[in-house]
Amino acid sequence: MFLTDPALRRIAADTNDVLPEHLWRHDTATLDPTGDLARLLHKTAREFTDSTATLDHALARVGELTATARHGLAARADLHMPGYHQALTDALAARERHIVLGAALVTAYRAWRNHRPVGVGDERHLLLRRSDPSQGVATLRLTDQRTWLVVPDAEAASSFDIPYPDRVVGEVTETDHGWAPTAYTDPQHRRTQPGMTYPLPVCDDLASACRSLLRWWHLRHSDAWRSRTPAELTPAELAHLAS
Repeated sequence: MFLTDPALRRIAADTNDVLPEHLWRHDTATLDPTGDLARLLHKTAREFTDSTATLDHALARVGELTATARHGLAARADLHMPGYHQALTDALAARERHIVLGAALVTAYRAWRNHRPVGVGDERHLLLRRSDPSQGVATLRLTDQRTWLVVPDAEAASSFDIPYPDRVVGEVTETDHGWAPTAYTDPQHRRTQPGMTYPLPVCDDLASACRSLLRWWHLRHSDAWRSRTPAELTPAELAHLAS
């Protein structure tokens, strides 16, 4: 899974910037305003990560007490919840602190980012659903000026229910009419086995083109496929691919 770090996950959810690591760490030794921002961001990210663990523990404690209370209610038609009020108070306090730290984290990140643009280069990372890290991340690798190979991470493969985590699922090409996805599991198939490549409908944006590839492979591995090519799908199925 790509976004396992709580700070990076929160940053992705709020800004749609998917970072492979805490890139600001490389600036923390710099004695200039960028370094000041990087050190503040690094400190805030560590506090936010600690806060995530604290809040998770507090919520788990509330959940355990609630489950015990429900079991007692079912067994005796009575409600006895010792420690619940303190556990709930702790969870609410942890939540309030987490909210404050989350806002501070994103503010510090935006400030650092304004001074340190992150270049795209020949590889980039993209949320498959805007502002929703739970749908996973696609890694895009440039093959020529307008075409990118698409590799979903484990969270994306699980979310779309396909058996291809961290593997190529096709390519997306920028055209004058949008982004054209072509599904395959081996780039060599484009040249040697065209019957194993599947051109899909053009999509309006890059993320929807990547989602289209994953939706095709979900269909391809389901009972609904029935050995059809994309050209043989129903209009509703084609619209779903491109959504």
